[in-house]
Amino acid sequence: MHQDIEDLWPKLKEILYDCAVEIRATKAALYLFDGENRFELVTEYGFRGTARPSADKNDPMLDRCGRGRSPFFVNGIVAEPRFAELLYNSASEHLLVAPIYSRGALVGMIDMRDKAQKLPFDQSDATKSQTIADRIAGLFYNSNVFGRRFVMLSDASNLGETLSANVPIHEPPPGVGVVSAPPKQPAPRATAPSLASVPAVVPLREAPTSRAHVSSVATLVLDARKAAGRLVVPSTAETIGEAELAAIRDLLRAILLIPTVSAATFSAFGHMGGVQEVAARSSLDDDASHFLQSKLNVWLTKRGEAGGFVRTNVSTPFGTSTPAITATQLKKVFTAPVNASSATGHLKGLYLTVAFSAEPERSTHEMLAALLGQLQLAIEHSMRREAVQSLRTRAAEKLLEPDFAKYPDLRRHSLEVAKRTATFARFLGLGVEEGETLRLSALVHDCGMRLLDYDRLYRKKDVSSDELQILREHASVGAVLVEPLLGPDVARVVLCHHERVDGRGYPNELHGDEIPFGSRVLQICDAWVAMTDPESYQPPEADDGALSIISRGSGSQFDSELAKKYVEMMRRR
Repeated sequence: MHQDIEDLWPKLKEILYDCAVEIRATKAALYLFDGENRFELVTEYGFRGTARPSADKNDPMLDRCGRGRSPFFVNGIVAEPRFAELLYNSASEHLLVAPIYSRGALVGMIDMRDKAQKLPFDQSDATKSQTIADRIAGLFYNSNVFGRRFVMLSDASNLGETLSANVPIHEPPPGVGVVSAPPKQPAPRATAPSLASVPAVVPLREAPTSRAHVSSVATLVLDARKAAGRLVVPSTAETIGEAELAAIRDLLRAILLIPTVSAATFSAFGHMGGVQEVAARSSLDDDASHFLQSKLNVWLTKRGEAGGFVRTNVSTPFGTSTPAITATQLKKVFTAPVNASSATGHLKGLYLTVAFSAEPERSTHEMLAALLGQLQLAIEHSMRREAVQSLRTRAAEKLLEPDFAKYPDLRRHSLEVAKRTATFARFLGLGVEEGETLRLSALVHDCGMRLLDYDRLYRKKDVSSDELQILREHASVGAVLVEPLLGPDVARVVLCHHERVDGRGYPNELHGDEIPFGSRVLQICDAWVAMTDPESYQPPEADDGALSIISRGSGSQFDSELAKKYVEMMRRR
């Protein structure tokens, strides 16, 4: 194992556990390129000895990562035969893989299995896994690992050097300021190439500059190339997820209220590994279930459309006290495509099948058509909501670290507070919308710090009163930054997260319920992370000590009821 990887092993392990926190994957393994032909297992959790020690480039996961460049998931052993053996050998049913790219080349992957509560992976999980993969790639940004060399844009003593505009970053042209010495050895001075040997070069402006400035420009270019590389490959088609299935189940129950409807089935081929939701007035016997499926298959065959494997979930909203529904009771069966759209285009493989116990009347057909339209709108609305949440999260991350700037301490603290806040929101039983607003608020609560000399003052031990006053302005500055992109609700939580219920907080000395509820929740989580984080600016407190401090601050610094709830949550762990 490369020395830099060994040095970063604890941090890699910590980031890998984000798969459990953010995605709820019960197993995860990190593989990194060994610089030759294989990808070695670096760290894992949950596999209990079944994780493969290595994988080569013929591995189906790595092959898919190399072709797609984006995370992918497989739900069900028979969903994709090429992955069946891998799933079977590890006693897994669900698979999510996130590739790790560095300077345009595949350098690793995260292999995640089996979401908690046996839920399938969905597109939102894929998005989160990409963020985790990017965090791992970022650890090696300044390391000469994986055989990837750095491209120096210039040298303070040699301004004639140039950078090829048409050569991939992982294949630098000969002589273009390449540092190729082994790690921890002095790098040789780069030499300027002749114009004849490097095609299509762009000379740098010959002006006095410093090595530090050149390094920052090189960093920006490398980061930009990495980010832009994802735009080369078109986005994969969106699929429905658990949020959409919840809306679909509600509509199926509504369809059962139509006179003479015995059962309603929603089938999604190619989504979440293939799913089918059935709502029936009573239980269906085997013949009735087979009859419904055969009617759907015949309809698909006539239209020249493909079906596939589905996992079926049957619900009986009205109970099972009445006799089971038999095939002979299903007099008419109708199937129609569900023509829902997403941001990337039309969703394929969605169908609604409805079985009647008698010939439906015209008014029944009209009612069913209206509910079909509602079903399509419900799916689209749910997917748009997921897309908006994803965009808001990306906006929050850019507010924290904009324009390729890096604030590792600030980012790490903010991510920890966001995780803690999301956990507390679930414990409090808050709704999805309120929980999401709180999570975003926690992610950006300190973003104003980066404009207030944060790099210099964060770990300074003798901060003056003037400097402390400057840092306290971060709440106001952050709220102004946040409001145009994330809205006034998030901005107000950010503005008030240092207020105290006794009125001695800042910036506006608000009292009690004058402080937004979200700010009172965030304040406790922020204080907890600041007290217990071993990498914080102050010596860390043990959990019991931190809980005692929160209890003592109840009614003065913290909301008394929320402080009590937080202590209760932590005691239950």
